Parts: sequence; structure tokens; C-alpha cells
Amino acid sequence: MKNKTKRLVTLLLAAVLALALAGCTIDLSGGSDGEENNRTWAQAGGSITLPEGMDATARFATQQQDGAMYVVFNGIQKRNTGYFSAPNGELTFTASATAEAENLQQFKIAVWKRVEGGTQYVDGSTIYVKTDGTCYTATVSGLDPAASYRLTLSYDKSSYYMYGQVRVDGVAEMGAVPEDTE
Repeated sequence: MKNKTKRLVTLLLAAVLALALAGCTIDLSGGSDGEENNRTWAQAGGSITLPEGMDATARFATQQQDGAMYVVFNGIQKRNTGYFSAPNGELTFTASATAEAENLQQFKIAVWKRVEGGTQYVDGSTIYVKTDGTCYTATVSGLDPAASYRLTLSYDKSSYYMYGQVRVDGVAEMGAVPEDTE
């Protein structure tokens, strides 16, 4: 029994050493304090009033009105909006969400730029929003007014769903939502 334990410990140490030499880091603390501190969190505030006629019970719907894009999501894990432009180079998000699982405490909104052959993540554009039913706001700036962008709403858990609404100010020329987004 002692030999098996020694072999297992030796194997684990060898694996950790190999990863360290490869430039990888391993978080053995089990916590996400450092990760949490590096995230951009939306701050409490704002409100969302959906445009008249927008279905608040839709699984996923978007609508543009008066320079804003409204997004409704019910029972989703991940969805992408259609493409749009940001003529002022800035997007302001106001979001409110809940989740069906207590341990699902936030979701994220990420901005993706359309490039030749696909999309490219906009560095530093991920906004984290708590799923406690409160409205939160955040702004992403430095966007190219001539480019097309889309948003991805998602979270890092599987098998649970989130519900909510987002208002994105600073949007123009919104396209249709792609069919296969989840």
C-alpha cells in the first residue's frame, strides 16, 4: 500500500513539475479570488424598460430602438446577438438577470468583432453581471466605429439556465440573430 501511495505522489509531483516547466500555472487554492479581481464587474444601477411589443417571455429575442439594442433571454446557456455597429466607439450595458441555480451567481457579456473569415474577441470586453435580479451597468469603449460587432451572453456552468434582459446603448445597424447560437 505504501508503494502505491509513493508512486501516486511521485506521479502527481512529476505532472505538476511538467506543467510548471511548460509555463502553465495551477491554482491549488480552490478559490477564484485572483480571477474575481481581474474581472470587469458591472456596477449596480440603471433600469431597463423593454420597447412596446417586445416579448419578455421569448427564449431569446433582440430589438433595436432609439440607438439601443434590447435583448431578452429565458432559459438559455449561451447566445449570440446579430451583428451591429457602434458608431460612437462605445457600448453601455444595463443588464438584469436571475439563474435557476444558487451557485450560478453571474453571467458574462463579451464583445466580438467581425473579421474576415469569422469573429475575433475584443480584448478586455467581457463584463460580468451578478444574477441577483438587480440592474447593473458597465461600458466598453475603444471600439472601431466602422466595424461590425456581436455580443455573446454566457456563463461558466453547464446544465443550468439564466433569465433576464439587457439594454445596450450605442448600437446602430443591427442585423438578424444567427439561427444556431447555442
